[in-house]
Amino acid sequence: MQLKKYDEHGRPYIEISKGYEIRLDYSDLTEEEKEKARVELRETPENVEKGIKELRELVEADDTLFVPHMHDEWLMRFLRPTKFYAKSAYELMLRYYKFKLKHPDLCENLVPKTAKIGFQHNIIHFQPLRDQHGRRILIFFGGRDWDPSVVPITDIFRAMQLSVEAALLEPKTQVHGYVVILDFLNLTLKQCLSARPGFSRIIMEYTQECVPLRCKAIHIVNYPVVFQMLYGLFRPFMRGKLKNRIFFHGNDFKSLHEHIDPACLRAVHGGTMECDDVDGKLLADVLEEASDEFELAAKFGIVKNKNEVNFEIVPISDTTKTGARYVIAKKEEKIES
Repeated sequence: MQLKKYDEHGRPYIEISKGYEIRLDYSDLTEEEKEKARVELRETPENVEKGIKELRELVEADDTLFVPHMHDEWLMRFLRPTKFYAKSAYELMLRYYKFKLKHPDLCENLVPKTAKIGFQHNIIHFQPLRDQHGRRILIFFGGRDWDPSVVPITDIFRAMQLSVEAALLEPKTQVHGYVVILDFLNLTLKQCLSARPGFSRIIMEYTQECVPLRCKAIHIVNYPVVFQMLYGLFRPFMRGKLKNRIFFHGNDFKSLHEHIDPACLRAVHGGTMECDDVDGKLLADVLEEASDEFELAAKFGIVKNKNEVNFEIVPISDTTKTGARYVIAKKEEKIES
């Protein structure tokens, strides 16, 4: 029986079964992970200090970016995927928020309450375990029980974005990145046609240019013949880097296991992880109850003039609180922690 529980900080999580949980991981990097960050991301004390300083100066000079630039851990979200080159991190930040400004119907008010339907209907899944390389595993069931008339593809994309926002809260995911399994078992023509060409271009723009996380691989499994139509909508917008990270396995899970240890996968993908799929409705409920982080993130972005914004970012002095170290408040208010 899956249960909603609370950690020592009062944050909800799901216990699927003994040893298998779905929760946000705010823990610091281990020494081994710090070494990986040093080798792969140039994350040395000198580069971190220099990157934070230079990125903060770039953001401070930009009157249109309203973000918590005084908080180091937030700047790290953009510095890690760009290997601590401040200019590249700033450009990524601009792409990330310009995309949101350009597509308000897809990105506005991106919080669990408005973006949970993809989880409720068990289309988007988080795995309780990371893969053998420490990467988060996200699973999308693009066939199966998905009814586009009930869950439009635009709502699935909002759920995908919410997944990214959740992953950005985890230092370990910032370093290790994530992998995606696209499962198209029972994919239908109706489902394929819901991904119109213009929308596929938008998804590719977001995935390749805007996400401040390292997508290490996309694994496509259980695809029928009609999948070629769907893939044909996305292929023209794919660039070399992403193309090289897409792997087609069909129903050959041994091929999938060459990339992802079966101990990290459920039986549905040939794995040995002995736990059920997470209950989508329970997951949506937990995300909504823990929505403070997402509501905070939804406030940031590009504005006409950040000096005219009638609220501000206020630090939190409560050292027992995990997650964000700041809150949004109206400028005339005083916050007591």
